[in-house]
Amino acid sequence: MTLLAIASLVAVSRVEAADTIELTPTDEHHVIELNSNQPYVAGYHVNSPDLNVLESVPATAITVSFPSTDSSYFPSDSWLGAGMFVQAQDYRFKHVDYAFYTMFVLDSSGGFFVDLGLHQTRESTAPIQTPTESLLYAYTWQILGIDPATPVTLLARWDTEGFVHYSLSTDGANISIASINVAALPNNDSIIRRFFAGTYIAGTAFPLGHYAYYFQFGVVSSKIIADNHWSARLKEPKILRQTGWQLVETAWTTQGDIAYLDYDWMWGGAPYNGVSAQYQRNPLENPYEVIFSFTGKTLSPGTILWQSQSLQFSSSAAVSPTFHGEIFRIGRKPFLLIELIVALGLWIGEAAPFRSRKEIKERQR
Repeated sequence: MTLLAIASLVAVSRVEAADTIELTPTDEHHVIELNSNQPYVAGYHVNSPDLNVLESVPATAITVSFPSTDSSYFPSDSWLGAGMFVQAQDYRFKHVDYAFYTMFVLDSSGGFFVDLGLHQTRESTAPIQTPTESLLYAYTWQILGIDPATPVTLLARWDTEGFVHYSLSTDGANISIASINVAALPNNDSIIRRFFAGTYIAGTAFPLGHYAYYFQFGVVSSKIIADNHWSARLKEPKILRQTGWQLVETAWTTQGDIAYLDYDWMWGGAPYNGVSAQYQRNPLENPYEVIFSFTGKTLSPGTILWQSQSLQFSSSAAVSPTFHGEIFRIGRKPFLLIELIVALGLWIGEAAPFRSRKEIKERQR
């Protein structure tokens, strides 16, 4: 049984208002599925141009809002979610990973919710093991007292005892949502008590590998919401390092059919066709934010949302980084040779410090 420490009702007085914020538990869950037909589009954290540097962190955060959104235009019984989607790993079983989601959700009836949950995944292994996954927990609270257009920060944080603490903050109010003893769940005792960020080549290298994106932030819905009455703003994705909170300095985009979190499993499973984005210089002036909305135009994977000036990323590097054929689907054949060269270099053993999944897992044991 999941060890969940929460109150059935959370009421916190706002600093600048007399009303209260209430979170009421509900069984009307909104679960982002893996390898499904759910449409999904997201940004992801990039640590280096070769997309092969990862790190583990104790906490992640993102600020979310739904400006200019009228959910009465949504298809019946549909919902739209926006938030962060983060991977964790296992130090005992290399083929076992964990997919944490934390998101705000609007549904077609006008309800506003916060949803959090965890999938455990098992990658395929030779000769006969097929990939499997299971939903370990899913919790939902309906929110009263917050306008969905108001920016609210979601935070998920590990402690050393194996709990993940979820909270939200807005207008000076800090609300603890839940504390879940993840390490005490069945078959979870060897989970590394950290989230992972950055990117990594999943599985074998060339020609069978592809990249996994460990810290993603984006939108998902139960079905494509093909109208221009919604937008989702995601701002200031952050990771907690030893030196303190650090904004994601470089972010590129992915689509649901290649949004891998490990070798076999991806968030959503289908591209969000018709959804594009506003981001730095298109036309937003500031970095660290992206606004997704339905315009009829589809955002290309590998789009640079913003980038670190110190790392000198080039736009030609931002292609759909896979080796399974997706590169051809987005019409970027001229960059295939670049990917092959990078992959070959990694394959023959050129690895920068702290790039090995095995090394990180050993460090976290």
